[in-house]
Amino acid sequence: MFYKIPIYDELWVEEWEEIKVTCEGIRSGSTNTVYKALNYLSEYVGKKICLKVRIKKRIPIGGGLGGGSSDAAAVLKAANEIFKLGLSVRELSEVAIKVGADVPFFILPNRAAIGRGIGEDLEPLDINVRGKWILVFPAFPVPTKFAYSLIESKGKYTPEDEAEEKLKELIKGLKEGKEVRFENDFEDVVFEKFPEIGEIKGSLVKMGWNSSMSGSGSSVFGLNGEGIEEMKSSYRIWFWEE
Repeated sequence: MFYKIPIYDELWVEEWEEIKVTCEGIRSGSTNTVYKALNYLSEYVGKKICLKVRIKKRIPIGGGLGGGSSDAAAVLKAANEIFKLGLSVRELSEVAIKVGADVPFFILPNRAAIGRGIGEDLEPLDINVRGKWILVFPAFPVPTKFAYSLIESKGKYTPEDEAEEKLKELIKGLKEGKEVRFENDFEDVVFEKFPEIGEIKGSLVKMGWNSSMSGSGSSVFGLNGEGIEEMKSSYRIWFWEE
């Protein structure tokens, strides 16, 4: 399940004579998600789409929060407006999936969606979760490819039928404002390699937070708990209420 939260990077975009992406602390060459997005968009529309993009990162890199994916989607939507391409959500999503499996979700106007397949088969959801949220980043990343290699080597995916049933219960509970249980197949294998992430989740659970790792890690989130003071000195933390 995908869910958009109020943490975001800042992007400045302007028409340019070439594709130029700058961002302190990350690669800005042809493997950058924004650079790839503009190249794929150029191929899709049959003309060169060139923008100068400056990114101020606020979303932790390697935190399992979709920072690179959301940046790519934002630039695709900006280019669609700047160059008056007139592409629909479906058409932008066809470009987005070439950049990465998570990118089409950030093209959608919906705040939440179910992603099936590798994430590209999207079912939009009408959900706004009310309550207190916490997000903890342990100051180190978990590379996505590495996390997938761990789970694939151990074959620890929840069976599809079981996963669908749990998903139905989760969606129903969130819509009705009930207490729900978050589950993430990545946790067992990632916690084994990065025990500090498991310790963060354990601390949140002890404080009453309904907690889980985000994506393939390394960030951990919690819903409707109490207390964060003891973690502030050790980790990067966001807290908000809706």
